[in-house]
Amino acid sequence: MQSLKVVIDVRNNYETIIGKFKGAVDSCTKAFREFPSWVDGQFQPSEPENGHTEANANSSDGSTKNQPAITKPKTPPRVAMYCTGGIRCEKASSYLLSKGFEEVYHLEGGILKYLEEVPEKESLWEGECFVFDKRVSVEHGLVQGNHKLCYGCKQPVSDADMEAPQWEYGVSCPYCYSSKSLQEKERARARQRQFETWGIIGGPDKGRKPDTIKQNHTTQVSNLL
Repeated sequence: MQSLKVVIDVRNNYETIIGKFKGAVDSCTKAFREFPSWVDGQFQPSEPENGHTEANANSSDGSTKNQPAITKPKTPPRVAMYCTGGIRCEKASSYLLSKGFEEVYHLEGGILKYLEEVPEKESLWEGECFVFDKRVSVEHGLVQGNHKLCYGCKQPVSDADMEAPQWEYGVSCPYCYSSKSLQEKERARARQRQFETWGIIGGPDKGRKPDTIKQNHTTQVSNLL
């Protein structure tokens, strides 16, 4: 990846804050659907030989003059991208090629395959990788990481985050505390109390396990015989 002009992290910002490849460009998106807009705002397909574009502007006497315009960086000739498992990169690659990028590559198998196969001493990865399951994050060798999940905003939180006064398990964390109203926090507390009491949200009659439902159905059938 070092020989390529630009390495882009196509994941979302709540993923990149806990780990990414050294020197990678963060696309700073909250959702993947924002990636095309980020590309359009970051790069331009080509650039004139004089190094700048010219825009028409009206002078005070009503005539039109050519004035230098601020330009975006020229599209790099080669780009590499990566994401968690590779799926988002496939979609992003198609978009970049359609916008005139000459050479587009992506990390086959994504970060997860890289962490699984590349020894930590040889790795360019820094931090942990966010995953969309109960592990929350993984390290080299796909060992479970140290991050937990804030159930108030679904963002990964570190041990330091959980020491902050804004942290309340099942309610809020430093990333979402200020954006939640008192009513939202109280609803979250009530939901958390239900979970701690019953093991499920909504009380004992909600979210029953399939085995329980099957047992109740068998009992009802037996009573009819």
